[in-house]
Amino acid sequence: MSDSPLHASEAAPEHVSLRFEENRELQRMLDAMRSIILYLDVWGVVRHGNLRARQWRGVDDLLGKSFFELALGWDDPSERHREIMQVVRTGKPLLSSMERVKEGAVERWFSVDKIPTVDNEHRVTGVLLVMNDITENMLKERELQKSEDRYRAFIANSADAIWCYDLRPPIDIQLTNEVQIDLILQRAVLAEGNDKLAKIVGVDDVKDLLGLPLHRNGSLSNKATITQFVRNAYRLDDQEFTRVNKSGERLTMQSSAIGIVENGYLMRAWGTTRDVTEKRKYLDKMEYLANHDPLTSLPNRSLLFRKMHKAFELRGPHSRMALLLLDLDRFKEINDTLGHLAGDKVLKQLGPRLEAELGDTLGLVARLGGDEFAIFLPKIRNRQHAIVLAHRFLDSIAQVFDIEGFQTEISASIGVALAPDHASDATTLMRYADVAMYHAKHRLKGVSLYDPVFDSHTPKRLALIGALGRAIREDQLCLQYQPKVCLETHKVFGFEALIRWNHPTMGFIPPSEFVPIAEMSSFIYAMSSWVLEQTIRQCTEWRAKGYDTICAMNLSARNLIDDRIVGDLSRLLKQYKLPGNRLELELTESTLMSDPERALVALRKINALGVNLSIDDFGTGYSSLAYLKRLPVGTLKIDGSFIQGMLEDDQDEIIVSSTIQLAHNLGLKIVAECVEKEEVYKRLVDLGCDNVQGYYVSRPLDPEHVIEWAETSQWLSH
Repeated sequence: MSDSPLHASEAAPEHVSLRFEENRELQRMLDAMRSIILYLDVWGVVRHGNLRARQWRGVDDLLGKSFFELALGWDDPSERHREIMQVVRTGKPLLSSMERVKEGAVERWFSVDKIPTVDNEHRVTGVLLVMNDITENMLKERELQKSEDRYRAFIANSADAIWCYDLRPPIDIQLTNEVQIDLILQRAVLAEGNDKLAKIVGVDDVKDLLGLPLHRNGSLSNKATITQFVRNAYRLDDQEFTRVNKSGERLTMQSSAIGIVENGYLMRAWGTTRDVTEKRKYLDKMEYLANHDPLTSLPNRSLLFRKMHKAFELRGPHSRMALLLLDLDRFKEINDTLGHLAGDKVLKQLGPRLEAELGDTLGLVARLGGDEFAIFLPKIRNRQHAIVLAHRFLDSIAQVFDIEGFQTEISASIGVALAPDHASDATTLMRYADVAMYHAKHRLKGVSLYDPVFDSHTPKRLALIGALGRAIREDQLCLQYQPKVCLETHKVFGFEALIRWNHPTMGFIPPSEFVPIAEMSSFIYAMSSWVLEQTIRQCTEWRAKGYDTICAMNLSARNLIDDRIVGDLSRLLKQYKLPGNRLELELTESTLMSDPERALVALRKINALGVNLSIDDFGTGYSSLAYLKRLPVGTLKIDGSFIQGMLEDDQDEIIVSSTIQLAHNLGLKIVAECVEKEEVYKRLVDLGCDNVQGYYVSRPLDPEHVIEWAETSQWLSH
């Protein structure tokens, strides 16, 4: 090793120098090590160093210098030198000394072993320093400590109770759920918690809880909760439970938990618990207010319908139900004579009377609004049972009402509808009870059981109510498509989907007869959903064949305010990969004005999908122009009644012309429907109308004939 200046033998004791020079294998081994290795003589002077040491400090900075001189950046270098001398004196090593070094602005840490070397007679000949850079580990430990401190601070200061249960011993998750649940209840002990937990449980210090079994916390002590925890893959999300504190007050708590599984064993469960008593009281109050009439405290229409829908879902094959709709007679006279406060007092007395008359009969009394009440009876023996109860309700109402010393008597009219005799859904049952109630009121009968002859609709329309649901399910409905033509290019640019019904026995049924029935029942959404999917599917098929068309369909008022429509529309567009701008939804003015603000919200959501919107039959209803400007619609359709008479009636032409100008001023396009003559077509061109549809262009077509028609007609669009 004489080729290396670090091995100049004249500066080292003879036996040390010979040892290093004669053992090149030892030197190569030391050079291969990642540690910094220095050899110091008994005076603490550096005599040798390995390759890593030479890289750390140059040769000139090492040889012949004491460690004190090399360790100027060390914390307390004199102490480090003293430790080296102590090893020389005692012959005992000092191992794993953690020493900090400041090299400029950089802080480093070393683990240093100080190992004495001895000769054959066990006399100390020097000290071997083995130094390992542990800076990265120290930084990680510091960060870990900071993280631990933050974690402890978070737990200590959390507004929630935070806890950890250890499973002692851990539980094999391959065991059956039932066995795991029992073992958790037996083996879980509290390993950690904060002061908030102590406060909730009612002890002064959380240390008093550590090591206690699960049931002392109350966060997961219920077996049903543990069952849910295990079955939900060792998770629990916002599970509510109640506990009684030392004062006897019942509190509502909410817990969440997650289990820690390692190597197939459930080791522990971390969780939080918070006091949600006030929140629960507030939510219960809000729910109560949302479902009850503020004047009488009776259930309102919303709660009644939910109970009815639920009863229909659970109704057995032989069970019978009844709905009684009650309306007070001449109640307006009380308000006009004694004032509305007196009328309110009558209504407040009426609710308890009706509920008391129910007695042991299962039922629900609700106020629908004004002086109208409903009594829902989910379990009756027969129709006579319902009628007898209705007369008992009338008798209770006929008793004297005392209003601040003034006594008065009132009467009522009750309509009765039965399920399944009259209806098989809540909406229809309500409508039939309403029909029966008005019959009782007009005929002064007191109580009237629903009969189809009371209904203002024809028997055929009544029969259609039951047939319509079956028609939707059995694909008796179909769509035809009427072309739309652009008056600038005189080419077809789109089609309107028109629903048709061919009944197996009644034949063709006009939409004007069955669509209003659907509007009044729960069938409207199912029917509209069917039309929507068929229209989107058909438009997609035509586009695949090279016909880039736009398809339109009508949307009813009930569809528009149904929260499901936007989600279904988005799903179908994605399912059939149809761009939103290839679909147009048409709405009537009456649809929009029935609930303008809610309609506006729905239209904006639909428009955000890229779907085109138009107002159908414009001019037949009443629309505020200020409201019209807020709507995200792009088209107005002039009602056909104005178009058909515009050549003979100057007023109709003025209306058409004015509507076209109005639409254009608002940045909207105009579609004229029911165009049946060439003269009308040409006149609309002169007036600047944008688009038309009607028999002059084409009658509605079956979908399989549309392409054939388009390719052979003068209105070819490509």
